[in-house]
Amino acid sequence: MRTACGLPNSDCTFAKQVTIPSEQPSAPNPKPSKFASFLSHLWPKTASPAYSLLLITFLILVSCLPAFSQASGRPETGTYIKDVDRSGYGVLIVHNNWTMDTVAVLTDKKVKPLLAVYLRSKDTLKITGIDDGNYGLYFTVGSLWDAKEGKFRSVLGYYRYNQPLQFETDDVGDEIEYSVFELDLYEARASNFLPDQFQFPDLRS
Repeated sequence: MRTACGLPNSDCTFAKQVTIPSEQPSAPNPKPSKFASFLSHLWPKTASPAYSLLLITFLILVSCLPAFSQASGRPETGTYIKDVDRSGYGVLIVHNNWTMDTVAVLTDKKVKPLLAVYLRSKDTLKITGIDDGNYGLYFTVGSLWDAKEGKFRSVLGYYRYNQPLQFETDDVGDEIEYSVFELDLYEARASNFLPDQFQFPDLRS
């Protein structure tokens, strides 16, 4: 079963993406013959308080970059944020045609997240081994994933598919028939996502 899913948004909504400059300001590079005076070049005796404050701020920023990169990142497509033992035959395939990354979430009837998988923009995700049953399907869209908080730092939105996905397996003679759901996600005014208020699954670790 293949379903096309769209999101109702204005044309400019998805252009508002958060970017981080790839280059950080660097300290002046002194000539080798003047290496002994490098520190004095960074912190001259006549440095103003504003210059000193700027230098300290820069050093603090540089020291915090590793921690920030660990907290917020961009996992590879297929990275499981939450998972359970899967011994079924069900398959879910999602094609992300959105211009931003998403996290697909399968839940039980109580909106408890069972599976949560990262899916990059323009990528395809295939989840296998899904056990028989009815599952809710949710998506969160954004950038800068925060693994500890279980959400994007810059969230575009939260969405819920409009009906449960029912996975079934049947023995037919020497063959086994099982459910395969295939979804296409794209930006459009028409949508298969419910616009009403709902509880989004808690993905915090």
